[in-house]
Parts: sequence; structure tokens; C-alpha cells
Amino acid sequence: IAFALSIGTFFVGAGFGAAALAINYDLKADFSPPQFSHLNEKPSKRVEREEKQDFDSFQGRHQFSAQLMTHNTKVTILTMVTGFFYGILTIVLLFYNGTLIGVVMFDYITDGQGLFLTAWLLPHGSFELPAIFMGGQAGLVIARTMFGWGTNLKLRQRFARVRGDLLTLISGAALLLIWAGIVESFLSQYHAPQFYPWKIGLGAIQLIGLIVYLAFCGRRKKRNATEEA
Repeated sequence: IAFALSIGTFFVGAGFGAAALAINYDLKADFSPPQFSHLNEKPSKRVEREEKQDFDSFQGRHQFSAQLMTHNTKVTILTMVTGFFYGILTIVLLFYNGTLIGVVMFDYITDGQGLFLTAWLLPHGSFELPAIFMGGQAGLVIARTMFGWGTNLKLRQRFARVRGDLLTLISGAALLLIWAGIVESFLSQYHAPQFYPWKIGLGAIQLIGLIVYLAFCGRRKKRNATEEA
């Protein structure tokens, strides 16, 4: 339930961002954070410039990859730890990040740059977004534990019961973010059209593989719990 609520909140935010831009396109600059100032540029102009840039091997990409990992990890950790404020800030962060994605998607798709957008975001987003969803899930689990609904256990005892689940979510999100940072640095940022099929293909394979893994992993855990009972 927490994972579904995390995903739902994010995509409600995405819908809000897209709708806001559809109503008033001038709001785009208000939604874009300072570190993402390139999003204020008209998509078609950015695509034209990016597609002409040469493939520069891995020059300077190691440092950029580390920066991306650090930033994305901070976002996910913040989404987790804000669960201690009874989940209110967790919901706000999920909604906000969804709003930004919704604005970007609406902007690029309506400008006819859907292919560029897919090739840009899918390779790393196929792991980065699930990591954020897992961070939101962990934050909501913490929030529910703080409330203590349906139990008379003390706070320390309640957290002891969910400790294993939280460690699993934290470690899983960390692994996803490390790989997402590498892919975003060494593949996603190269926008030559000849890379599009490879980038989209990799992103699709990663996303399908992750969905299959999570589906069977959850089923196996549920089956083991039933057998033990």
C-alpha cells in the first residue's frame, strides 16, 4: 500500500504540473529549480543544439556521475527521513518531484520532442524513479510506525518490527541510484540521434527487468510467510 501511495502521489503531482503548464505556459520558469535552468529553454532549441554535439568519450563524466549520485541520493534520503514528520513532508516531496516531471514531459511532448525525451530520461529514469518511489515508501512506512495505528506497542518496539523492511528499502534504493547515476552520466547525456534506439532499448530492458524482479520477489516473500504460518 505504501509503495502504491508513493507512486500515486508522484503521478498526481505529474498530472498537476502538466495541467498547470497547459493552462498557463508562462509558469514553466516558476516550476524549474535553479540547478535545472536548462529546462527553461524551448525544447526544440535545446534538442537541436544537443544533437549536434560530438560524442566526447568519457571526458569529465566520472565527476559528473558522482554529482548525480549524490544529488539523487539526497532527494531519496530526504523523502525517507521526512517520514518522521508523520509523512506530511514525504507526500509533499513526492508531489513536488512529480510536478517537475509532469512539466518537463508536457513541455517536450507538446513541442514534438517526445523521442528525445524518451531517449534522455528512460535509461536512467527506469531505475531512478523506482528508487524515489522506494524512498517514498520507506517514508510512509516510518510515518505509519510513528502513528502506531492498530497496535499498543511502544515506539521503539514498533520500529523494531519494521527495521528489516526499512533496511531492505534503503539498500535497494541505494543500489538503484548508483546504477542510475552511472547510466545518466555515461549514456543519457549523449544526445546524438544514432544513440536513441540503444538508449531506449536499454531503458526498456532495465524497467521490465526491475518490474519482473520486484513482482517475483514479493510473491516469494509472501509465499514464505504463508508457509511459516
